[in-house]
Amino acid sequence: MRHSRPTSRRPVARLITMTAFASVVGAASAAAHDFWIIPDMFMFAADATVHVNGRQGGDKFPAGTAVQPERVVDARIIGAASSTKITAMSVDGTSLRLQQKPTVAGQYLIVVGLASRVSRSTPAGVIRFLKAEGGAAEAGRLERENSLAGLDSVIYAAASYAATLAQVGVGGARAFGKAAGLRLEFVALNDPAHVHVGDTLHVRVLGNGAPLPNIGVDLAAGVDSTATASVVRIALNADAQGIVHLPLSSAGPMMLRSAYASHKVGGAPTEWDVSRTTYVFNVGAKH
Repeated sequence: MRHSRPTSRRPVARLITMTAFASVVGAASAAAHDFWIIPDMFMFAADATVHVNGRQGGDKFPAGTAVQPERVVDARIIGAASSTKITAMSVDGTSLRLQQKPTVAGQYLIVVGLASRVSRSTPAGVIRFLKAEGGAAEAGRLERENSLAGLDSVIYAAASYAATLAQVGVGGARAFGKAAGLRLEFVALNDPAHVHVGDTLHVRVLGNGAPLPNIGVDLAAGVDSTATASVVRIALNADAQGIVHLPLSSAGPMMLRSAYASHKVGGAPTEWDVSRTTYVFNVGAKH
């Protein structure tokens, strides 16, 4: 783990090499308006205040532009046996800055949710929105299943969620396996704080609290914001249990993202929820 300069500003080596079924996501998808959070450091000293940056963008992760505090409707720091609302937030340059001081050493899951934006569109318009916002695989699923067939228009609430992990002090209870109850979220099955180059991270994707079989997931390694290269995303699919297996061959911050469209619970056939989520973790250098 890094203890000096903010991890979010460090250059990252070559993107990880994935298994043969993975493919590079197209440029249009890479330009999506992703929202993510990333801590100044993935490991903080005991009794330290945890500082987290919230940013949005599409091609220079972890660099991006600030998200305004008024868009935040949910911000929590979750320990193994605690959940605390984060209220201290402000914009500092290109980042939304959130801070909270845990009282107990240990690992913490940090989650942020942005206010939904309700739109009305044609079914074709919903498909275009998903493709433009990094949900090409989900758009493909809706098309294959004819999920929007027969509808003249669709009312959809588009929401964005983000999660990351931070360690405070040495040891303590682990929180990586906690679910935050987001409409769409990643839940790690092995501890991301202990993964290094050559390891595999296993992550389950939950939609409305249930595993999502075969859902599409993108993985991106951070890039140096001063370089001309843009982030490259690798497209993967979860297995039948909603689990994505991520072989890791490059050190530094990584971001998972996914999108999920579901019929609004209790809503009319024309009412849908469209959820986008990201999950940032750090890969340590090879032992």
